[in-house]
Amino acid sequence: MIILGIDPGLTGAIAMLGHRGEYLHVADMPTMQRQGGSAYVKNQVNAAALEDLIRDWCQDYDKNEIHAFLETPIPFPDQHVATTASGFLTAGLIEGVLSARHYPHTLVSPSIWKKAMGLQAPKGQKPGEAAAKQAARSRAIRYYPEAPLALVKHHNRAEALLIAHYGYERIA
Repeated sequence: MIILGIDPGLTGAIAMLGHRGEYLHVADMPTMQRQGGSAYVKNQVNAAALEDLIRDWCQDYDKNEIHAFLETPIPFPDQHVATTASGFLTAGLIEGVLSARHYPHTLVSPSIWKKAMGLQAPKGQKPGEAAAKQAARSRAIRYYPEAPLALVKHHNRAEALLIAHYGYERIA
């Protein structure tokens, strides 16, 4: 099974693992400016560019060989409503692209895949955001040393790879 792992944020990423769980691709989420003036959220996922990317990556595979794992957006109490709405819009656009390509997909919450990948802090402790991002990058580098994860800002690529790894372990 070919697995796509998707971290759906505007700074998110998409990753692809092969039939044996090997690293094939990772890319930052394609985005574009939103139309419509001075909105609070200035960008959105470029669905056409995302579809092109997925089509290019998957052209040598039958659609029945591909399964995507998409992280579900989680609203936070102190988050601006436009940011929350943007997260759900982004996930919806991605689901639309996957559905248009006839690729089955599974929604997975961050807490589920992070716990399975050993990235959750012990009960009662909350890791700092920077520490959590570095932990994801370190884990992904250990699993996929050939992946382009050299920069600190590549933590979203790392998360996409780990979501794919989580998915591979569930399906393989």
